[in-house]
Amino acid sequence: MVGLDSSSPPVIFVVGTAGAGKSSLVTSFQRWSRFIETEVIAINLDPGAERVHYDAEFDVRDLISLTEVMNEYDLGPNGAQILAADLVAAQAMEVADELHALSGELMVVDTPGQVELFAFREASSHLIEVLGQDQAAIIYLFDPMLSRSPSGFVSQMLLSSIVEFRLGLPTKNFLSKADLLEEEELEKILEWSERLEILELALYDEAGGQRTEFAINQLRMMQQFSQTPGLTPLSSETEDGMADVMTFAQALFGGMSDARDGFAQDIEYERN
Repeated sequence: MVGLDSSSPPVIFVVGTAGAGKSSLVTSFQRWSRFIETEVIAINLDPGAERVHYDAEFDVRDLISLTEVMNEYDLGPNGAQILAADLVAAQAMEVADELHALSGELMVVDTPGQVELFAFREASSHLIEVLGQDQAAIIYLFDPMLSRSPSGFVSQMLLSSIVEFRLGLPTKNFLSKADLLEEEELEKILEWSERLEILELALYDEAGGQRTEFAINQLRMMQQFSQTPGLTPLSSETEDGMADVMTFAQALFGGMSDARDGFAQDIEYERN
């Protein structure tokens, strides 16, 4: 396997449906990490991003312009996104060389807005292989509005599992924009993530029937193989959950200013 050498920082891909808060998380996490004096490298892999508010050490838009792809190949936005992803994959070695030249303790990658463009294209698998499969992981963001209904919550659980299976990377689920939820809603969603029997009852109350039976069977199977069960609340606005992101990375890859991790956890504890 061709990948970055052991001196290169590990990579966390931030994945989720459109509007789940991927770019906001990268922005907030980069700002928060500077406060605890940990060097986080922000990477933009979304050629369709209109703007980003973090300091991108690598921006795919410098290589691929979505507007130019649309004009040159006479494509609409969706077709251009797909082709742009493939064009990036064709330059995967060049991208890896640029990332390899960067120094830091952790890379956090903002992926395309449409989850399928990252998860279901061979381009992404190739890029992960080039970067180093054993140095990468996924943070999957649950959309808070979709998570308020049992069926919406289960749909995201299934999609997260599919992404994990498809890309073969350790995955941890976070509830994005948790500050937008009422306290009772937040508690309910977190209980669903921790107690399958409660979620099953909620599903039966909402829908019932064969569709619910199918969903429950899938959930039970997922629970048996889940590496990181449960759902962690996250807010890019209040910075709640940032220490949990760092802890997830440290548990997988070690290093990254272990001494400062305790300080980060103290910050999180004081906020709660």
